[in-house]
Amino acid sequence: MKAIILLSPGIDSPVAAHMMKKKGLELIGLNFFINNHNAVDKIAKKLGISNIHHISHKEILTEIKNKTNPKYTCLLCKRMMYRIAEKLAKKQNAKFIITGENLGQVASQTLDNLAVLDNAVKIPILRPLLCFDKNEIIDIAKNIKTYGLSENKKCLFVPRHPSTKAKLEIIKKEESKLDLNKILN
Repeated sequence: MKAIILLSPGIDSPVAAHMMKKKGLELIGLNFFINNHNAVDKIAKKLGISNIHHISHKEILTEIKNKTNPKYTCLLCKRMMYRIAEKLAKKQNAKFIITGENLGQVASQTLDNLAVLDNAVKIPILRPLLCFDKNEIIDIAKNIKTYGLSENKKCLFVPRHPSTKAKLEIIKKEESKLDLNKILN
């Protein structure tokens, strides 16, 4: 069975990929990058993920930042990532999206916000790290030798005060300010 893994140069998504690969899923990598994807290429190679797609995300994030309320940037960004992943999943005959999301680790990963994120797509989203704490994830990353390949850079588009309890109707209103079809294509 195939799945799309949202693969970043961070610590979490490579660990999620490793865990799901151990369960027998064939992983197709999807990386959204701003400057380059060199670290992700090294991580994918280490994990044995040969099918990887890269999308320059700077233009999408710039449009989100310029046209919407900044406190929703992370949620709007992630919803776009999910939609693009779902589109790729259909092309690749994949059944799931896998993320490295971890409950409460960052503002977009509260229970309220995860529900808003899930609403963006119809495909199931698997979060194998949901209840792990950061130290557990770091230990696994070190054990599978992806920790040293990861970059611990903060996204330049993260707002100063991100929403932690977004309402779906507000997010949909913010999305109406964007040309979703243009972004998806």
